[in-house]
Amino acid sequence: MDWSKAKTRDDGSVKIPYNWLHLHYYQALNILFRIENGLRVFVYSVLKNELQSNWVNCNLEADEGKPGTIKSLAKRRISQAKGFGYLGYTVTCPIMYLTSGELIRFITSDAYWNYFKPYFLGKKEIIKNKLDEIGTIRNALAHFRPIKDGDVEVIKQNAKQVLGRIETTLLQQMLQCANIVPTNTDETWYPELSVLGTDLCTLRFFQSQDENWIRLRLNYKCPIVAHSRRYPKNVRLYMLTLVSPAVLEHYPTLSDLIVYSTEQIGLPGSFGRDFKSDVVKELSFVFSRQTLQSNHILVKTALGEVLSTISEETELIRQDNLARGKIVVGVTTSGTPPNGEDCNWWFLDTGPLRNDVREGDPFEYWGSLYSWPRDFITTTEKYPWMPAKVSKLFNPFQ
Repeated sequence: MDWSKAKTRDDGSVKIPYNWLHLHYYQALNILFRIENGLRVFVYSVLKNELQSNWVNCNLEADEGKPGTIKSLAKRRISQAKGFGYLGYTVTCPIMYLTSGELIRFITSDAYWNYFKPYFLGKKEIIKNKLDEIGTIRNALAHFRPIKDGDVEVIKQNAKQVLGRIETTLLQQMLQCANIVPTNTDETWYPELSVLGTDLCTLRFFQSQDENWIRLRLNYKCPIVAHSRRYPKNVRLYMLTLVSPAVLEHYPTLSDLIVYSTEQIGLPGSFGRDFKSDVVKELSFVFSRQTLQSNHILVKTALGEVLSTISEETELIRQDNLARGKIVVGVTTSGTPPNGEDCNWWFLDTGPLRNDVREGDPFEYWGSLYSWPRDFITTTEKYPWMPAKVSKLFNPFQ
């Protein structure tokens, strides 16, 4: 068998061999992949906000006809997948093991419809029919039956009608949270939380455009605690960083109340001859405003403990470089002079300071996601819980 390969041209376009499937098959795969994973993020986010950690115990009817919970169904399928663990990537969030049919039945079930109803423009029966049409085409493609060119347009139209409100009223709002919360906010949670902070950590507060979602950002100044020369111009460094998923593991109150958490490095890394880094690790926690308002005392207590632990563990490792904390650890990295020339400052490799999503991390931890596209369903390059990107970064200026 001679399997021909697609080739990437110099201009970035792709040349498809003449005997490959028609182009609408690839279009359908791309759209269906994004719809199904968009639905997963939607279902998880609604359930996590409504039921907190109990969301995994929701009952549903599996494709096999057996009743069970999200947790029990996922456990069985994860076990099956591990039999072929050398294939693909390991993903352990239970929502990733629900099929599109199970998602549709779950969303439109009598038990859970009221949670999802506000995000749809239409009666339950109509919404279910639209999603079932998408599912029918999806199943034909998944089982390698032929599909029509027009089927792709059906998927697009149904997705726009059914998922459009989900994207604008939930995903865009919950994922963006880019507006600063005003300092004169009179809700009780704000004065309670805004006074928190230490020499190492500060807190900032952002909200969605509709003000229904709050992103609390903890900024940790990553210190350089030891350094040595590797080459005449390069520097080997020992720096401290937060283990972002460990914060959720050791402080379950935060994990229970948030919908998701992400991290990022705030600035391009650099440092001078004084070996004081300007790198800030930003750990974000996203709550619904209602949840934060109702539970702000619990959140304040948990955050106070987190800040205290960060200070204690940072000082411990500064005094003993071989020590390790629960949420603060030392990592080895390097500094490189610009253009390889002698100067008074170095570029810093911030890669070792990051925490990719790994097997066993809390489901609330979504990794290093730097920006969310407004059209999340159609253009996101990386989904929560997935350890790898699925596409190139969307560039709106191309």
